[in-house]
Amino acid sequence: MFDKITKGTVDATISTKDYTVKKWKRFIRKRAIKRVEKNLKYLQKDASEYTKEEMRELIEKEEKSVISTITATVGIGAVLTMLGIPKI
Repeated sequence: MFDKITKGTVDATISTKDYTVKKWKRFIRKRAIKRVEKNLKYLQKDASEYTKEEMRELIEKEEKSVISTITATVGIGAVLTMLGIPKI
């Protein structure tokens, strides 16, 4: 009986962690895409002027910037580490 309770608790914890990590990653990705769009408007360029790889690199760079901003301003670095999102 104890094994059954423990297994259920562990499974629930893992699924909650996975859900939270997905939410944070989605939040960071959306924020990075918005920043890239803003930067492109500032530069008066269109997204079609870049290849997919170049856009991915721009978004990846902005994701790192978003994570560092969140870590610095909110002090959430420990939480991100606990959730499995490495500090970049």
